[in-house]
Amino acid sequence: MLTVKRPIVELGGKLRESEAKTRAGKRRVFLDHDTAALLREHRKAQLKLRLKAGGAWVDHDLVFCQDDGQPWHPDHVLKRFKKLAAAADVPVVTLHEGGRHTGNSLMQDAGVDQELRMREVGHAGRSVNDRYTHPLEQAHLAASEQTAALVRKAGQAS
Repeated sequence: MLTVKRPIVELGGKLRESEAKTRAGKRRVFLDHDTAALLREHRKAQLKLRLKAGGAWVDHDLVFCQDDGQPWHPDHVLKRFKKLAAAADVPVVTLHEGGRHTGNSLMQDAGVDQELRMREVGHAGRSVNDRYTHPLEQAHLAASEQTAALVRKAGQAS
């Protein structure tokens, strides 16, 4: 489980901690076992960086940060995301859409209760949640892409 406490925003060219826009913005995000295991491995690597940085480490209690604990600048994150998407040969979506919106839609397709979905993605009301839940067609498209990726991977293994 992760806890979302505060967003980091860019104001006047500088990064600052902010407050969640709504009470629903402060929330816990529950993770599946595989994702939790990956994040535990990431945390171990981050602790090594923290030890290496010593007194230069600035603890912002972030999951993803620079080697000294400082938050990444949004432009850096976007450039890195685009590079990874190009390497994976997948379309670039906005990080907001790709994370919260797609997650919300997939949870709906999996039959997750709307109240739980709203809490998971931090939506305060049903109208907002409904606006950012994309049709089932998106899940079918994603499923076809996942299946094709599996077939490509199997072909590379032989």
